[in-house]
Amino acid sequence: MLATLSLVERRLGEAMAARMAPHEVVMRGSHARLLDLVPPDGARPSDLAQGWISKQAVGKRIQEMNEAGLVTVGPDPDDGRASVVRRTVEGDRALSLIMHELGGLEAELAREVGERRYRTFRAVLDELALAEPLAT
Repeated sequence: MLATLSLVERRLGEAMAARMAPHEVVMRGSHARLLDLVPPDGARPSDLAQGWISKQAVGKRIQEMNEAGLVTVGPDPDDGRASVVRRTVEGDRALSLIMHELGGLEAELAREVGERRYRTFRAVLDELALAEPLAT
């Protein structure tokens, strides 16, 4: 199962990279995920980790996105020791393109396996993603 998931992840990543190339948007999947998690009023880096990525990795990705002009990092007005990440206009544009292309990719996958099967696949995938951790 893990090998299959890895192959699917690679296939989707390559497909998204190809879809984004004409827009001249090159980024990691984690950049896209972080951009999507940043609310309009900004968020602290530690709030963006949400257990799916380490705080150190979030810091590195934020630095990369800041250097690329996708986000800004400034002081938290409520806590001078903390910082707040906000999407820039370019970050909003990139996120909009990502969401558009992701929708196109999902439509393509649905055509490949059939709409009904794809809806079922997505429902099961979403259910598994939100479920409690498995017992060890």
